[in-house]
Amino acid sequence: MPENRVLDPEEIVLAGRVLSYLDDIGTEEAMHSGRHLKRVIDQLVRLRQVVTSYPSIVVPHKVAGQPRDVYTLTDAICSSNPYSIEAYMPTRAVVGRSYLVAKFNFFRLLSKIVRYHLDEGKEKEGLIKELHMFTLEAVFTVIAEDILISIASDHRLNIDLRRKSTYLLADLWEHRTSRSVKDFFPFLESIWSAKTRIKITYGTLSGTTEILALMREGCASEVIDYFTREQISDNERNALLELVFNSTYEELETMRKWMKVHDQHVLSPSDVAMIFNVPLSRLHQTISTPKDMFFTFRERQVMSYHRSMQDLPGPKRTAEEYLMIYFLDQNRIEPPDEPEPRGVSCLLKP
Repeated sequence: MPENRVLDPEEIVLAGRVLSYLDDIGTEEAMHSGRHLKRVIDQLVRLRQVVTSYPSIVVPHKVAGQPRDVYTLTDAICSSNPYSIEAYMPTRAVVGRSYLVAKFNFFRLLSKIVRYHLDEGKEKEGLIKELHMFTLEAVFTVIAEDILISIASDHRLNIDLRRKSTYLLADLWEHRTSRSVKDFFPFLESIWSAKTRIKITYGTLSGTTEILALMREGCASEVIDYFTREQISDNERNALLELVFNSTYEELETMRKWMKVHDQHVLSPSDVAMIFNVPLSRLHQTISTPKDMFFTFRERQVMSYHRSMQDLPGPKRTAEEYLMIYFLDQNRIEPPDEPEPRGVSCLLKP
């Protein structure tokens, strides 16, 4: 996607279709929604201009006599920690994240307009499905950035891994308006996308049923191979169970203790709802919305930080972070080059 384009071609077509439908409906309410949608698109244009107007992250320059380039950025990011990293992030990166969240909200707005104004039918169902995928993509990219930031600022990891993570961050921040998670880590997108199409049954809490379901729904074989290898650690295995059950290690331990006390070998969703004293609808049996996806990831991430700081039982990273570390370790990743005419950069080397 060229850097001067606010939306991908598919996104432009989709927004145009929604505006066309509103024109065809022709009511004052539909016309009002159309005008509001056009204003939001104009705001996205201006926000993109703000992002790209900040100095390049990868083009060398000087500030107050001090050189700045991708290497000085890498040194700064790698000297930070998870609680101070925002102070080291370039303004282009910080504002760019706001742009990505704005696009997320734009797709949510489109979805609300379609659900409210369009009559029921295949056309409406198809639009909602397409918009759902675009919204998920924005969430996936935010999560991937969070994972890379966590790795880059983690002093427990070796410096080469942290530098690789920063190189990918620099490329993402430089090309914020044209990058998505599938450009970097298609396997991460595959597991998150597959999760939106499966339903958790709990059962023995071994995760076998859910993992097989992920495989059927197109989860990348690299993900399954990594988490089923012989030398997998207990922390990695428990992180995987957190991921497939949309639950924290502590919640899974509570379920296991209840099963032991009640001499019960399998759990049903109603059992789990009873254990935590919540309505069945509150369980994250499915990831039905992008907000569910972000909530379940962030909950696992926060708890992993807490365990790491307090040296408590359970995984010290999310499953996605363990997987990302493995990927970084297995691949040669170089600093991003200065932007090509069309803003394209290749970091992953065979």
